[in-house]
Amino acid sequence: MVVSAGCGDPTEGKPTASGTTAVTTAPSKSADADAGLWDPCSLPDSALSASGLDPSTKEKDVAGVDFEGWKVCDWRSTAQWYNLSIFSGTPTLQDVRKRPDYEAFAPLTVGTRQAVQYLSVNDKKRLNCYVAVELLRGTAIFKAQTNYSIGKQGDPCAEARRHTDELAKYLPGS
Repeated sequence: MVVSAGCGDPTEGKPTASGTTAVTTAPSKSADADAGLWDPCSLPDSALSASGLDPSTKEKDVAGVDFEGWKVCDWRSTAQWYNLSIFSGTPTLQDVRKRPDYEAFAPLTVGTRQAVQYLSVNDKKRLNCYVAVELLRGTAIFKAQTNYSIGKQGDPCAEARRHTDELAKYLPGS
């Protein structure tokens, strides 16, 4: 799902001619569209370290930009060839599956939750992989993204699944 030009990150909306995405969110009863969303930046440093992520590299939002209706956090892996981003938003798993810009959907179970692994249609080199996990309100989307300056040194889908499994106990309702 595209959050900003060239980022290839999850949101609802459709790409515009400039390559950015028009973000649409479900109506909120609150003036704050982010109200009630789980904040992935709240994950404990100890859990991140145990999962192979470097807590000191935490970056909130996308390139420092807050996108309404989403909470986003990103960390570099200790392996350094990829980053893990986690997005929390209101789209459902069904919304994710309906997106024409994604493919290779594979159903998963994460703990007791429904989930789906998928790829971006435009990522022909398969440098990124997503796992969306059902929450009480929306989804948490885990994205393993290859660090382009280092190059792919493993399977981004295996990393996305591993981190999802290891961090699932911190999702709301767990």
